[in-house]
Amino acid sequence: MKDNKALKVGSVFAGLFIIIGLIVLVIDIFCFDRSFYSEEYTKNGTTYVTGMSKSDLMDTTEVLLDYLRDERDDLSVRHEVNGELREVFNEREKAHMVDVKALYLGARTFCYILLAAGILFATFCLLSKKRRRTFLKGYLWSNAVFFVIFGALAVYAAIDFSSFWIHFHHIFFTNDLWLMDYNTDILVMMVPGQFFFDLVMRIAITSVAVMAALLVGAAVWSKRIGRKQA
Repeated sequence: MKDNKALKVGSVFAGLFIIIGLIVLVIDIFCFDRSFYSEEYTKNGTTYVTGMSKSDLMDTTEVLLDYLRDERDDLSVRHEVNGELREVFNEREKAHMVDVKALYLGARTFCYILLAAGILFATFCLLSKKRRRTFLKGYLWSNAVFFVIFGALAVYAAIDFSSFWIHFHHIFFTNDLWLMDYNTDILVMMVPGQFFFDLVMRIAITSVAVMAALLVGAAVWSKRIGRKQA
């Protein structure tokens, strides 16, 4: 009895670990999609706003993304901005990106560990006919939790993204370096609120689609097992 209860609880947590890990994987894919940045720069008129050429913008983007992935040590990049050759990012922007990089790398590592743990537990359960349906039921419960929480956050972001984004920064950053001047700071000109709104919505829609597909698969499988046992 105790073992069965532990299996049920473990299945719910394993399901949540898998869901969290897959969402981070989706974030990873979209946040480093160069074509998305190019499309957003065109859509938002970023070359005009920053005073930089499209090629210089994309080169700066490469530096930024390489830095986030810990593939380079600094954000030092020089390009023409409004006709003047200069360092693209100022010290405040660089200091903020130190925090962003630490948050990103830490969260990615932690969530991929959760994903691996969830997959291992799922494999352990799914390979056993006795444990299979219990795990699938737990996974369905974890999806219910996911859709309630994720759905509420998605609605909040869609209705008032500015408030959502401010709260996000207050939760994950302990300083005010993220508060930048749109008139002087290139970083916020490159990726303004509209950019992040489009990115978050893209991530949310894709994550929901992936989770819905897995949910349907788990539900169908669980139902088939139930019929065989009946």
